[in-house]
Amino acid sequence: MTQPVSLAKSLSPPFSKDRSIVTLLQVHHPVAIIYGHQLLRPREDPRNYLDCELNTPKLNLIHQHLWLAGVARPARPLHRQKLLDRTIYLTESPDEHLVWHELRIFVKPLPEFLLNFEYWEKELCGDEDLYKCACGLLLSYIWLVGHKSDLHIAHETGVFPKEVDWLMWTSFVEDFLSNMNLLTLHQVNKRYQYGELRLSRLNSLYRYTPSVFSVRNFMYGFMSSSTWYKAFFERNFAWLLAVFVYVTVILSAMQVGLATERLQGNLQFQEASYSFAITSIVTVVAMVGVILLMWVVLFCYHLGSTMQYTRHVRSDKERRLYDRH
Repeated sequence: MTQPVSLAKSLSPPFSKDRSIVTLLQVHHPVAIIYGHQLLRPREDPRNYLDCELNTPKLNLIHQHLWLAGVARPARPLHRQKLLDRTIYLTESPDEHLVWHELRIFVKPLPEFLLNFEYWEKELCGDEDLYKCACGLLLSYIWLVGHKSDLHIAHETGVFPKEVDWLMWTSFVEDFLSNMNLLTLHQVNKRYQYGELRLSRLNSLYRYTPSVFSVRNFMYGFMSSSTWYKAFFERNFAWLLAVFVYVTVILSAMQVGLATERLQGNLQFQEASYSFAITSIVTVVAMVGVILLMWVVLFCYHLGSTMQYTRHVRSDKERRLYDRH
């Protein structure tokens, strides 16, 4: 059995210094970003900032099930995404990078610090997990931008900085790929064994997989959208409308059948009609009960979460004031 390859002994940037596209002086981080429910200042906490920029914890948590959400192959380039009539939406979350839903695909803009050799030596080569995430993220951009037309789309949509031209990019990619084992992909995070991932299936995995099941995951899935109750019920119970339409048509047909002389004396048809009618009534009442129960659960959950978060914020403020004094 082949043993996994370890990178911990000697980590070095996956490209040479003369292939750096940006200088260290050109690397500018945001002043502050939202990290969880807190305001994070990258200069004061660079490790958590890089974790937020590169790591994919949600996808890694369900990695063994990702074959249900996508195919283990590279993502299609940007020009193909356009041909599929997909609109490119920018996301700053690595977990949402290359996730698609209907006619949308989410793409994370290329972090400029990944194009600088000194930054890799200073911040990324000392941490194997971050190193693999960074290599995997860079590899994903190579999937997306393989032609000049892809680079034009990347500039147009904000995926790539305007300063990255075709000659710079092709030289960088050639050097980067010469340092990658594209057969084993042992230098990249395991998330990048897959390219595009379907959002609807990721939501289902987060709702119903026992290892990650929770009330929050059941409600929001992998990537939450609108938190309005109306939108939630439309997303999850719209199929009931189609069921009710089919049931109504069948009941109407049975009613017409029972009005005919030929079927009035047919005991089997009458028994079937009676059973189906009773079943339909019970099912409708049960589903209405489930929807009402779900609404109550959602209301209680949101109320409880709000109260708990408020207490947490208050206690945190009180602790900080106490520490100051």
